[in-house]
Amino acid sequence: MSSFFTSSDKIKVGQTDVSIPSENGLNYRAGGKIDLYIPPTSKFVDLSQTRLKFNVSLSIPTITATSGAQRLQLDSQTGLHSLIRSIRIFSGRKTVLLEEIEGYDILTALRFDYETNDNFKKKRALTEGSTVYDPATRGTLGTTKTDQANCFSNPYFTSGGHVGGGLASPQTASFTEFKENDFRVVKGELHLNTGLFRSEAVFPAMLTDGLFIEILLQEKKKVFRKLDSTSAFRRLHLNPMFHSVNGSDNGSGAVGGILTNGANTTTFVITRDNNQTSTNVCPFVVGQKISLKNATGSVTNGTSSTITRIEQVTGNTVGTAKTKLTVTPALVSSMGFNLGGSNASRAFVIDTTADIAAAYDPDLTVSNVELLVKQIEVPPGYEQSMIGMMKEGGTINYDYRTFTNYRHSQLSGDNVANIRLPLIESRATSILCVPTDATNYSSKQLLSGSTTYVVNEDAEDVINRSTRSGLVGISDELQDYQFIYDGKINPSRKVDCSKISAKNSISQQWAIEAEKSLAMADIEPLSFLSFQDNFFIGRALALGKNAVYDARGRDFNLQVEYTGANVQTKNKLWNNYVAHLRRLVIKSGSLSVQV
Repeated sequence: MSSFFTSSDKIKVGQTDVSIPSENGLNYRAGGKIDLYIPPTSKFVDLSQTRLKFNVSLSIPTITATSGAQRLQLDSQTGLHSLIRSIRIFSGRKTVLLEEIEGYDILTALRFDYETNDNFKKKRALTEGSTVYDPATRGTLGTTKTDQANCFSNPYFTSGGHVGGGLASPQTASFTEFKENDFRVVKGELHLNTGLFRSEAVFPAMLTDGLFIEILLQEKKKVFRKLDSTSAFRRLHLNPMFHSVNGSDNGSGAVGGILTNGANTTTFVITRDNNQTSTNVCPFVVGQKISLKNATGSVTNGTSSTITRIEQVTGNTVGTAKTKLTVTPALVSSMGFNLGGSNASRAFVIDTTADIAAAYDPDLTVSNVELLVKQIEVPPGYEQSMIGMMKEGGTINYDYRTFTNYRHSQLSGDNVANIRLPLIESRATSILCVPTDATNYSSKQLLSGSTTYVVNEDAEDVINRSTRSGLVGISDELQDYQFIYDGKINPSRKVDCSKISAKNSISQQWAIEAEKSLAMADIEPLSFLSFQDNFFIGRALALGKNAVYDARGRDFNLQVEYTGANVQTKNKLWNNYVAHLRRLVIKSGSLSVQV
């Protein structure tokens, strides 16, 4: 990419980190707007090394008879980026719009789900609020792997209890009262995923009257996640499993203290399955509403109780200590629960905190927002030479890669939809089409995932519904697609997606097209493990390092077909991101953007 900084002559430069606080407040709530201004006195800045720094505090509703406590976090993959709905970047004091990314969180989720590996995940977990898989909270019953079950080393809260005498001390204080077990203040430093903030070319802030950054925060109901190991609709077999009322072992694999149909108890013990060997790794907290669900996922116990105590008890055999839960009111069984019985009578502990509440609305606060700007210090002679050149009518071209989001609404009854995309980009490289679930869920529905959609089908997970609705793409019985532009069908044959929609496997041609589209959008396709969890349609509009496609005046359409045996179930909001090069043209006394 060309920029004023391109030169055959090398010059010595210095670097200085400068902190710039937000302009319009100290604390922000979900849905609010954050304004930041890089002044022209910064002169030259390296935006690729500039970071957005802020603190986030999560909170839960006040505990009542119908509203309990629970551990919550932000999206495990996207982390703190999930708080950002859109970003707009202007020159100076909002004089010229340089870049606008609507659906910033959706685009970042796509990037992080496909441009990912264990090293990237761990790096993002250090500064960007994502969570990683922790063996201390691993599943041992064959469930699929998840990064959203980490209750031991989670950045949003501490693990439970103190360790003493080889076992964790009993927990009796509610989650919001026991400060060492409460939510943490999460401190993040984000590398913003915009064209300007990913550009490696030094930006001449002195010639644009600085930069004004406007960040719109996402509404709060869309950002919270509960632990997968407490959910009734995610990976059920990852939850703690009911052992018995009294925790006794009789050596034959069966247990004493069966909870028979109609019986009740104020205490029960969970098994050591799923690494439940200490209260420190128990995903539940005092004050949380719980119930039981049988192992097939077909029957939920009829009553909910509140946890009042979490402790460890010793079994009959050395090394068999288990975790015991005390609840109130007594847990009344609607069927016989028995570890040694049939699969239907084996049961897992599930969270019902949001389910039984009339409304459940967790909250958050964003505070101490600032930009850590990397200023580049050039020799005075270089700066004076540039100013002189501008006065003599010179022109500076600054190229950067960005995205434009063309949104389109589709009703679930549209089995064959033709999505017209009025592209205006002269140097387009790729298009990424993300069909998100457009259903207006409540906060409690999004937390539980009970009414969203099935992500994948796995016998050991039993039920695996999405809690990322609106953030990620869904296939939803899509059978095939094709693009139509330049008077041609591209590719020449429809791209089959039926295997993905049937949750059987990946479709070969879809993967080929997706890989090329990601690469040309400057997203390195390192993993396709999320092809079901975050589905998208991609098309590379040009191939090659410097290749571009002029989309102006073209009749550009995406045709999708939902004509299989099963009908689609969700209305969709298509987020169609066109990756392209923009050029900021700087002349004496004027700025313009060439799209």
